[in-house]
Amino acid sequence: MARDLLPPLVALRAFEAAARKLSFKAAAVELCVTPTAISHHVRHLEQYVGERLLDRTPRTCRLTSAGEILFEATTFGFSDIRLAVGRLRRKRKGSTLTVSATPAFLSLWLVPRMQTLRKQCPDLDLRLHSSKTVASLREDGIDVAIRYGEAAIGSEDSFVLLRDEFTPLCSPTLGLRRLGDLRRATLLHVDGYRAPRPAPTWARWCRQVGIEDIDTEAGPRFSDSLHATQAAIAGQGVVLGSPVIVSDALSSGVLVRPYGEGLAGAAYCFVSSTAAATRADVQALRAWLQASLGILA
Repeated sequence: MARDLLPPLVALRAFEAAARKLSFKAAAVELCVTPTAISHHVRHLEQYVGERLLDRTPRTCRLTSAGEILFEATTFGFSDIRLAVGRLRRKRKGSTLTVSATPAFLSLWLVPRMQTLRKQCPDLDLRLHSSKTVASLREDGIDVAIRYGEAAIGSEDSFVLLRDEFTPLCSPTLGLRRLGDLRRATLLHVDGYRAPRPAPTWARWCRQVGIEDIDTEAGPRFSDSLHATQAAIAGQGVVLGSPVIVSDALSSGVLVRPYGEGLAGAAYCFVSSTAAATRADVQALRAWLQASLGILA
């Protein structure tokens, strides 16, 4: 039967956390189990699907091609489950707050801070919506959107949380220190940025810092910044990315900024309908985001 193809949920949760954190230890902390338990569940899942999903190293782990396929499915699958559970819980006292953001912002920044958010704002009943496109507040039933661009106008209430930049990011194992070291590195590219304009490209960055003799078009290309960031963490190259999104990886030393120069980015904006802007839960979330992102400014 088709349902027999579904692996154990506990194994999927362990894999999703390890793949998102790129660390068995960090996944164990999040799920309140031991790293050995995470390793056991991932190994059981690999046996179940018949493919290696994560390549382990002493300090971190990285997704295999098979792992990338399953990670994308689990990311969106758990997001859909959260949405469904949110709908079922609407009869509870208080209202549900539906928040939309990009997969990269949710996976790399917001989700790792959910425990802190719950402690500081225990009355929030969040429902997370992941979307690469700009969600419609009214048509998609969204209360709040964390958008990357410029402030909205008209029927939406918008507040700039933080201005961003794009700077080279890579694993410390690459040993990049001087600008000339970039000539021996693999450049990772992200296509399809909606913001900022002009888009952050290696050609622009190299012109800005005055480095020449580099093929700025060579290297793997990604349609999603989340996957490009994971490749950088795995030591597969250097990406022009947002230090805001990967602030945890920078703090832990999994990623480094070998060069300080950056390209101007757009803004992270807190957007809600004008009617929802005065809700207590919306204001509480806005204040928490403003404070949490403010320390990165």
